Amino acid sequence: MMKVIIADDEPKVALLIKSLVDWDRLGMELVGIAKNGSEALDLIRRHDPDIVITDIRMPVTGGLELISEAKEIKPALEFVIISGYKHFDYAHNAIKFGVSDYLLKPINQGELLSTLEKIKGKITSRTSELSEHERMLQIESDRERGKRLDLFRMLATPESRELLTIENLNGNLCYHFTESCCYRYVILKIDRVSSELYSEGMTVFHEKIREILIKTLSPLCDDMETESAYSRTNIVLGFSPDNKQLLRDALKDIFDEIRLDSNIFPSAVFTMVGGVIADNPAGLADSWRSAEWSLSERLLIGAGSFYENLPAKDGARGYAALATSTAKRIGQAMDVMNYEAVDLALSEASASLLALDSLTGRDVLLFAKSVYDEWLILCQRYDAAFPGAEKLRLEFNGKLDDLSSAADVCAFLRTTILESLKNSIENHGRISGRPISRAKQYIKERFRENISISDIAEQEGFNVSYFSTLFKKETGQTFIEYLTAVRMEEAKRLLKETNLSVALICESVGYSDLKHFTATFRKSSGIKPSEYRKLYSWGR
Repeated sequence: MMKVIIADDEPKVALLIKSLVDWDRLGMELVGIAKNGSEALDLIRRHDPDIVITDIRMPVTGGLELISEAKEIKPALEFVIISGYKHFDYAHNAIKFGVSDYLLKPINQGELLSTLEKIKGKITSRTSELSEHERMLQIESDRERGKRLDLFRMLATPESRELLTIENLNGNLCYHFTESCCYRYVILKIDRVSSELYSEGMTVFHEKIREILIKTLSPLCDDMETESAYSRTNIVLGFSPDNKQLLRDALKDIFDEIRLDSNIFPSAVFTMVGGVIADNPAGLADSWRSAEWSLSERLLIGAGSFYENLPAKDGARGYAALATSTAKRIGQAMDVMNYEAVDLALSEASASLLALDSLTGRDVLLFAKSVYDEWLILCQRYDAAFPGAEKLRLEFNGKLDDLSSAADVCAFLRTTILESLKNSIENHGRISGRPISRAKQYIKERFRENISISDIAEQEGFNVSYFSTLFKKETGQTFIEYLTAVRMEEAKRLLKETNLSVALICESVGYSDLKHFTATFRKSSGIKPSEYRKLYSWGR
């Protein structure tokens, strides 16, 4: 039997938990009750339990310390945390330690039993106590669920629409829809949740969402399925036309329940959207499309509500042109690494975007993605060592999905680009001397040839305009001025040390036109090449 310990500084709560569970029926044994974390650790060392149910706030040794120290003793130990509303700042920290589930006070018997059953299954699976028959059934169940989840990929692929038939869904994807089914696609979205802080907690939270959805919606549906991504749960429903209103009411009730039970993510904003109701499986694609549309509209009409049947709009005509002009302004500012000009371009573009008539949430997202794509191209153009853009693009798009308003999207775009620009400027400041040193060496080695700054800029991986600015900043001269100075120094050496004719010296230092060479030399030295030779030939 699996062994359980309860840790709570309130005796009434501990006794309530004890009385709510038929431990023998669950195949569990309650081996001890502790009043604090220190007592619980003693019991853990003595009884080697499988599960600990603990309050998050206790005297002497609190719940967080208990979890941390107990995991050192037995890493596989499963924890269920109990918390009151006021203490969810502690609860979401405990989630990071890998607890199995959390329960709100006052404790609900059904939730407690469901949680213990789930953990029992997890432990049983891990310790290979399943019979061969049970393992085969579990494998088959997992395979069926994998096939069912293929439906979500099909809905996002236009060419798969012909596969959305009741024969294919039931026969190949293991669904159980009836001929008279209506279909609907629903999305539950969670915004403003930090992936770094809540990654463990999100897994637990998604499991609870799925439990709530199945418990409430299954009785009203012929079949249903859910898919959890990081910050959203996608839902496919197949139901009788007679249950349309009941199902709509149930969705609203679920949305309210989830919001009330979401305090472990105190900064999160929840939105639920329902796509159009379809009367055939092929219509699920339209329901998916309208749900995705409605979800993007939360950026303009506000997150935090239940939306359905939002009318699609053509969108603003000017957003694409605005994205193009913004990218051009940023490019011009990047030529001289002008941070303020980039900031101004992004700020003015955001104001112009939000002022467009008929703007849609989709327009806002496409604008941000388009400008950021152009930014990545600029980064690659200005810095040969720039890392792969695809990873940065995926990260950017993923974080966009976590924002809940158009203003947040514009602010995120601006912050991301400016931080990247700042790093680029600092990086170029640290390494700028190296490419210029190489450029100067290149000029000294090849000044006799017809070289240009574009050759060197390309070799160093810089934009020509930016490299020209960088070259002058580092040397105090333009490229032509520096090249000319190198050529003139060599011409003076040859005039002083050799008997070569002025015409041959002209050619040997990279000039093809003697008249131009003479004029350049005179401008540089104040006298003609022949006069320079006479001046320095005395005593030779």
